[in-house]
Amino acid sequence: MRLLIDVDALCKLAHWGLLDEIPLLMGIPLQECTTLASSKYRAIKAKSKLDGRVFHAVEAADRVLEAIALMQAPIEPASQSLGDFENVLGIDAGEAVLLASLVAAPDTRLLTGDKRALRALAALPLEAREPFHGRVICVERIIEAGLNQWGLDALRSRVCPWKKIDVAVNIIMGSRCDAGEASVREALASYIGELTSLCDPSLICEKL
Repeated sequence: MRLLIDVDALCKLAHWGLLDEIPLLMGIPLQECTTLASSKYRAIKAKSKLDGRVFHAVEAADRVLEAIALMQAPIEPASQSLGDFENVLGIDAGEAVLLASLVAAPDTRLLTGDKRALRALAALPLEAREPFHGRVICVERIIEAGLNQWGLDALRSRVCPWKKIDVAVNIIMGSRCDAGEASVREALASYIGELTSLCDPSLICEKL
């Protein structure tokens, strides 16, 4: 199995110290993952000047580069498939490449932090979104897996310094990162449930 990781998820997980834990949390070695070619160049650039959008810390850029060094080369989607997604409002050029790659590789899943693109994909006609049913993983699933693996205190130590880079995670962890475990689990279930219910059949994987 291969895992495609969009730049949003890649960078958020790197800030939270979860990117290199994908093999533990998902059972997928980084050698079976890939991302956009542009992710590497953005990380290199961030080491000298942070963009303030996806990179907020040099350490995160270092983690991204270390992970990419272990990953497979990006998949080159067919140009015809790419055209199906590149003009859809809410789906940017990078997400279009990844979606086209999913169509070309049926055994691949997508890990994304781009909820705008998810909503745009869910709004497409059934025949257009059918190849993606049950193949999308949201970053909240990784947060949930980290909570299950290490417990709340350890998760806080990873996520809280950079929780504000994701609106949902900022709410999930609490305004002062003091939400209790029951509250965190309830909020995670709520956000994952909202994404799961965007369309039927759902785009979201039931489990990692």
